Amino acid sequence: MIKIKKFYTARYEPVFMYDAVKKEFLKAILEPILEKEIIELEILNPNLIQDYFKLRGQRLDLLVKTKDEIINVELNTNYSEEIMIRNLHYIFKLASENTERGNKYKVKNKIVQINLNFINSIYEKSIYTLYDKINKIELTDYIKIYNVGIDKHIKKYYNNDKKFTKGEEAIIMLDLGKQELEELSEKSEIVNNFKKEIIKANNDEFVVDWISKEEEQKQYEEVMYEKGLNQGLSEGKKKGLSEGLTKGKELGISEGIEKGIEQNKIENAKKMLELNMDLETISEITNLTKEEIEGLRN
Repeated sequence: MIKIKKFYTARYEPVFMYDAVKKEFLKAILEPILEKEIIELEILNPNLIQDYFKLRGQRLDLLVKTKDEIINVELNTNYSEEIMIRNLHYIFKLASENTERGNKYKVKNKIVQINLNFINSIYEKSIYTLYDKINKIELTDYIKIYNVGIDKHIKKYYNNDKKFTKGEEAIIMLDLGKQELEELSEKSEIVNNFKKEIIKANNDEFVVDWISKEEEQKQYEEVMYEKGLNQGLSEGKKKGLSEGLTKGKELGISEGIEKGIEQNKIENAKKMLELNMDLETISEITNLTKEEIEGLRN
């Protein structure tokens, strides 16, 4: 039986980063979402300052800066309350880091978060600000969140007999299969260029290996979570359900997942060293120190 090679779309972070760091594509994706032209665009270090805030190693998916905004782009393969709460942590952390403290608080840049939701989206697009529900006024436009339903855009694209509004093709192209992407590329130059790069990404052994390890890690996390949950339920019979669930999660996630994630970082760092990537870049991607990375050369 012939095994068909899986085609990875830009919902996978390594593929997205392979393409999105090319400003041509990044601008094409962001402009229809923000509904304005982007003149200046700079890709920033996605690591958040480390303190008590411990979520995914304090690393954002993609952090960019325009003329007057800091934009955090998050890839969400599932639209859920837990993910939305996590992303709220991110945006308020960025807002805190982007404020100069003195006699008066001075805002350096507006903070924008764009959540690219690939599965279970509610709307094609929704925008959130800090809003006073009683007096029905927007408190500030300093913080703004855009939720973009990639799956909803794709569904509309097919329901409208493959028609798209200006700029929408850059959103649709992120999660099309190889054949569908080929068809859309005939209608759009930006999609045609994107198609060439995403095919390169799918033929890049390092990118595919990275994704495979992430998928394995996700399966491992699910197994460890289930194991921890079962252990927690067992403990709960003795000490109460609430305490048992907490202990189960601690056993399954804290011990198992953290060890697996750390090993995954090390394996990725070794591959990057083989590709002669510089230590600073490897450190930013893996969240390992330069000293730890140097130690992997032996």
